Amino acid sequence: MTLLKRTLTCSLALSAMFATTYASSEQTTQSNLLVEYSTPQNTEEEQLKREIQSSGVNDTVVDLSNQLFMFEKPLTIQYGGEEGPLYDPQNHQVLVPYSFYAESLNYFEKNQYEKEYGKSAQTGAIDTLLHTLLHEAGHAYIEDQNIAILGKEEDAVDNLATVLLLNYVEHGADAAISAADMFAFESEDRPEYYDLGEYIDEHSFDLQRYFSTLCLVYGSDPDAYKNLLDEVENDYLKDRKEFCVEHFDVINENWHQYLKESDDA
Repeated sequence: MTLLKRTLTCSLALSAMFATTYASSEQTTQSNLLVEYSTPQNTEEEQLKREIQSSGVNDTVVDLSNQLFMFEKPLTIQYGGEEGPLYDPQNHQVLVPYSFYAESLNYFEKNQYEKEYGKSAQTGAIDTLLHTLLHEAGHAYIEDQNIAILGKEEDAVDNLATVLLLNYVEHGADAAISAADMFAFESEDRPEYYDLGEYIDEHSFDLQRYFSTLCLVYGSDPDAYKNLLDEVENDYLKDRKEFCVEHFDVINENWHQYLKESDDA
């Protein structure tokens, strides 16, 4: 399949606060996907709102949606409140509390992301937000288009978010890796056991989501990311690398049965 490579202005190097990340403006003349902000409840939320706005991350999602996954009914991304991140099918809204970005930022700062990986905590948090927005928009697209999902829908939309980043967002692989790292950080924060109810949860375990995301990144370009799976034991590494190449091809092909590149993309 020949994929149309969208070049979105999403430099992953942040300077000052956020310098030219993802897209330059949040304004759009199309109504396929709307972004709304609830009134911040305090100065911290006001600052979080400004950082999200200045990152341009929402425009990247809007641009991708307009080019690849149009909705029959316009989708609204609603920032603020207490619930989320989640997709609300009754109101066809993605709900994202300001605190989600703050919590992500705290994880990346706590794990010394810049020192360990050469990317700022802000970059990691915005990357995570982008992956999360695409994940939740994926739920909305499945609902809107009545797409049949065999298996866990949560895994399917994780895959969609990563496929979109890898194919259509400049430095999207780096963004996907940051989002994967967030899964790893959350996993490390958990106790060494799971509650029984979590074994039948709609989500895979955080560490599974971490490796699944890295698997897709590696599979998309094994030469560029040849060391990405080195955490895997040597006994399994060769087989896992071969699997990830095949897995990416299958997931990529399958999702592109439902992604519709616009004529003017």
